[in-house]
Amino acid sequence: MFKPVGKIEKVHDALQVQVDGWTLGTLVIAAGDISKLLKGRAVNVNFVQQRPGREAYIGYAGTAMLSRSGRAVNVKIEARLMTAPLKQVQKVLAGQQLAARLSSPAPVIDADRVQREAIDAGLVRGF
Repeated sequence: MFKPVGKIEKVHDALQVQVDGWTLGTLVIAAGDISKLLKGRAVNVNFVQQRPGREAYIGYAGTAMLSRSGRAVNVKIEARLMTAPLKQVQKVLAGQQLAARLSSPAPVIDADRVQREAIDAGLVRGF
């Protein structure tokens, strides 16, 4: 089960990764790294901060790579893993689609913690 968390768009010849809630600048996969990414190599995802009257600041944000199956692009920023279908990313690069959907896997439920709770935890006990 995946939930949508953003999108990947083509800006000039680079890919812009838009993640819901990201506020430290614009996330970008450099134009020169796109061919490396499509060939299966891990590439950097950088953030770009534009400051009025100053040069843009570019910093490291995470990595992007193909999935094990080769059918998706995985983007890892901090400890957050997100994925976009490779076919959608290729259509974005070819100009056939505006954006590729970026999704994140549902969190894993800690079964041990859930099973430790009493069976009637959270039930209304009075009328």
